[in-house]
Amino acid sequence: MSEQAASGPIERRRGEKQERSQQRRARMVDAIVALLASHGIAGLTHRLVAREAGVSLAATTYYFDSKFDMVAAASNRILDGYRSAFQRAARSGRHVSVHDYVVRLLINAVERDRTGSVCWTEIMLDAPRHAESLALAQEWFAGLPMIWEGIAGATGVPTPQAAARSAVDTVIGLMLMVLGLGLTEAQVAAVFLHGAAPQHAWAPSSAVAVPPAAKPGRKSAETRDRIIAAAIAILTRDGSAAVSYRTVAVQAGLAPAGPAYHFPTVEGLLAAAQAQLFENSKQRYRLAAAMDSGPHDLERLIDRTAVVFLREVTAFGDQNLANFTIWLEASRRPELRPMIWNSVTDQIRAWNHVLETMGVALRPLDALLPQCIFIGKLVRLLAVGAPLQELENVRRDFAADLTALVERRFWLSP
Repeated sequence: MSEQAASGPIERRRGEKQERSQQRRARMVDAIVALLASHGIAGLTHRLVAREAGVSLAATTYYFDSKFDMVAAASNRILDGYRSAFQRAARSGRHVSVHDYVVRLLINAVERDRTGSVCWTEIMLDAPRHAESLALAQEWFAGLPMIWEGIAGATGVPTPQAAARSAVDTVIGLMLMVLGLGLTEAQVAAVFLHGAAPQHAWAPSSAVAVPPAAKPGRKSAETRDRIIAAAIAILTRDGSAAVSYRTVAVQAGLAPAGPAYHFPTVEGLLAAAQAQLFENSKQRYRLAAAMDSGPHDLERLIDRTAVVFLREVTAFGDQNLANFTIWLEASRRPELRPMIWNSVTDQIRAWNHVLETMGVALRPLDALLPQCIFIGKLVRLLAVGAPLQELENVRRDFAADLTALVERRFWLSP
């Protein structure tokens, strides 16, 4: 047999082996995305990936040396899918406005693409904790504005560059909100397609109460506060999946049974932590409001919003990160959703009051959108390390968005 004839089967076998290897790796990446969505980064292990993908443990360590390698593979998978989806949509010509793109994205996030959306949000919230994850987030957010600018330009938005910056932040805030509240496609459509008020369309069916202290008295209250503070510290450092009775007991310097004595469930402890974080933020906002009791106008609103935002991202970034980590955890634990809803409705009421004071004729979405823009911008800047250039642009971006909202020409309007 000639050398050329022999090389044919060899090349074919080599190609088949390479294809099997690619398929095996793809199965593992699928498993990583699913596990990040269900367990969070703190709960991701090579052993779990092997079991989920149906491969050996050795196979997972062959393809992925570390947990970060697995996270990076999941991030790249989602980013490639995100780009491809927008490219297909742009080529099809089916969508005629930025509003339609956003609504379709949100509907997909709560239904068809829910696993990928939760996974992506998990990676972004984890980004500030590790230099490698920070680089992933910076890669993501370097490309997103260009994608959205192309969409805005193609659909006739007058200022596509500004609309793209706004779209990125608004969609992040909305994504975190709809996932945290566990909304359905019908609930998203009710607000964004049929004009329903989110206060009614998105309200959970039941309320949640933060568990009271197990025993009255100063010592019990102090111990309970230590437990909540320990949970918040773990949330900030490692994410919600790392919060357990054992880790909290170690962090608080208590006996292993201590946290369970005061909080019968981990969900109850997370709800108490979220309530404390929310109360902390409300106190900060009250202080800001007390500093200026004069009449509201657009310029004053822009200044105040920008100043409060800059303080939140620079001085209280860790607390905000912990808070939004609980929001994401609510996508996995329905028991936490009413607590998240309390936070959302409190801000809706606050923005309603401010906008009504300014004489704005309110539509159902008007008091929700500023909150989503604020949250999305906060998550994005925390995820990329709050670079100075981004902080310099904060007032400019709030001026564009709040002016458009007050003048009823915001790009998300149907």
